[in-house]
Amino acid sequence: EKKIDAMPTAAESTMPLIEKAPTPLRICCYGSSSSRTPKKYTDAAYNLGYHLAQRGHTCVNGAGNAGCMAAMNRGANDGDGAIVGVIHEAFVVDGSDWFEGAHSVFNTTKHRIITAKGNDLQERKKLLVQGADGLVVLPGGPGTWDELWEMACARHIGFHAMPIVCVNVDGYYDNFKSILVRAHEDELLYKQPEDILHFEESAEAAVKWIETYHALEATKQQPEQKKVIRRRTSMLKRMQSNLSGSTMTVWGRMSSFFGDDVCDDNKEGEAASAETKSRRSATVSGITMFAAGVSVGLLAASKVGLRKM
Repeated sequence: EKKIDAMPTAAESTMPLIEKAPTPLRICCYGSSSSRTPKKYTDAAYNLGYHLAQRGHTCVNGAGNAGCMAAMNRGANDGDGAIVGVIHEAFVVDGSDWFEGAHSVFNTTKHRIITAKGNDLQERKKLLVQGADGLVVLPGGPGTWDELWEMACARHIGFHAMPIVCVNVDGYYDNFKSILVRAHEDELLYKQPEDILHFEESAEAAVKWIETYHALEATKQQPEQKKVIRRRTSMLKRMQSNLSGSTMTVWGRMSSFFGDDVCDDNKEGEAASAETKSRRSATVSGITMFAAGVSVGLLAASKVGLRKM
């Protein structure tokens, strides 16, 4: 027999419409699956599911029909969003395509169930975060903490850069925040506590933080304006230029040897060409003055020698 979760409350039935986000994200969510979960936590879970749906994000979770899982799935469904549930094959009901403990929203073809295999929960954990853009953690018990700290550890040592935010309803995760601060003070962390886990007071704020995180990352990754790179021609090329039978003038060949700049970008334009010509002219002028000085010096020396004779 399929288990049906509680009916929506009056508050849930009057949720407002929310504007779509410019970029849809895939958000993995952890939270309690206990039927004894306090209402303040399930209210936050419903708001999270509804907000993700209205913003156009996909909600990925453990597909549960109780606790924060149930409320989140109900909220995402009420918000007309996409839900992906990940459940272990051990919960397949014999002789059917249904999963024991799965939420009723997965009765329809609108939402998707992914089946994890194996004799433990490792594959299920991987499937939950596979392709995710962010992780939101609601209040939960040891199972939720296990998933949270595994992902926090992986972020801490650099295995992923997924943003992780805990919905700190009524200070539920204050102790987690404190232990990170203590570990940092005792020099046990490689990163700042905020770079490992982030904390927000509400589900809406948590979603907004992840969206802002990705918007900032996109700004950082925008290609910078193309820079024209200049480099000196190699000494071998300069010597080849001077020794070649080209139609360049003697001064031109000497100018090349002493350092014409070569532009790597053929589209640099007339400004770069004028700059190159200006440098070449300055080089030629300098060499000309040097040669003239040498000539005058030799002439003076020859005159002195003649007088002594």
